[in-house]
Amino acid sequence: MTRVLFIVNGLGLGNSTRCHSVIQSLHERGAKISVATSGNGLWYFGDRPEFDKLIELQSLHYGDVNGKISIAKTILSVPQMVGVLKSNARILMQILKKDRPDVVVTDSEYSFRPMKRLGIPIVALNNSDVVVQSFKKIATKPNTIRSQFYTVEYTDYLYHRTIPDRVLSPTLEPNLSGINGQFHRIAPIVRRECHARAYSDKPARVVIMLSGSVFGSPVRLSNKKFPFHIDVLGRSAPSDYHDREGITYHSKVKESLEILASADLVIINGGFSAVSEAFVMKKPMLVIPVPRHAEQWINGETIRKLGVGTTTDEENLENAMIEAFDSIGEFQQAYAKLPVIRNGATEAADEILRFIRTFS
Repeated sequence: MTRVLFIVNGLGLGNSTRCHSVIQSLHERGAKISVATSGNGLWYFGDRPEFDKLIELQSLHYGDVNGKISIAKTILSVPQMVGVLKSNARILMQILKKDRPDVVVTDSEYSFRPMKRLGIPIVALNNSDVVVQSFKKIATKPNTIRSQFYTVEYTDYLYHRTIPDRVLSPTLEPNLSGINGQFHRIAPIVRRECHARAYSDKPARVVIMLSGSVFGSPVRLSNKKFPFHIDVLGRSAPSDYHDREGITYHSKVKESLEILASADLVIINGGFSAVSEAFVMKKPMLVIPVPRHAEQWINGETIRKLGVGTTTDEENLENAMIEAFDSIGEFQQAYAKLPVIRNGATEAADEILRFIRTFS
């Protein structure tokens, strides 16, 4: 029996939902799965049936000032990060010695020494090469994302270029060429319930689903009434909620896809998993990149380039939401021109099993 250990960053939910889809595909092929994660990952995986063991790790975090990413604070917190990595390495070493998995799959986690010491191969889910390639191709970029790109995103690329034995790199762009042989291009990895659905004559709906991490954008809605119903996921209702007509707050939702499926327009931060799920469901998008976050800004630009949505910032949410709603027809036409989207979770599972056979 093939044994696989997933090590998943639990800061937001995107890493967990992406890995869960791959885990489901591997489980159906008879693999025995364990998951090591932290934070939101523990909450998400807590009641999932496809794995045998859930291991708690400590979380890595960006530094922040007033809820915004701070590169200076992130650099100052490096000693603390090193301590977290050492602690996680001790936990993982115990698990690896006991269970001896055939492969370790990582998603935005960087505890690699235990696997290297024991000769256990590492397959990473990571598209930092897409971020680097896109950053270099885009001529005009805001200065506010440059420091985060060079200190975090480019460092992430260098890590994945040298440390894992294989990197599976999902992308939204079907014809994007590679820049390094270490990275293997696959389709977007999304939850299996994600699929495009025909629009009905139901009342118009907008879903606001911003990141569940500490850097998720606030949802400030000042208008009393909108020409569509709004579902706000992952946020508790404010004190003046009852003064707002046609807005439903859903707080923290694990199974969000049924609500997303009903949306005519989806408003999300620029995390790759959330963007990928909306993209596969062919939902017109309004992307609000987390400030100073290069990858999220690039993901938003990709959506604009593909013509299936647009971008804005946190302060302009309401006006941009109404403008995007008026452009839904154009976004739907752009989707109709794109090629069929493949199943990235299945592709990832196939590549992991193929790699195990090659490595052994």
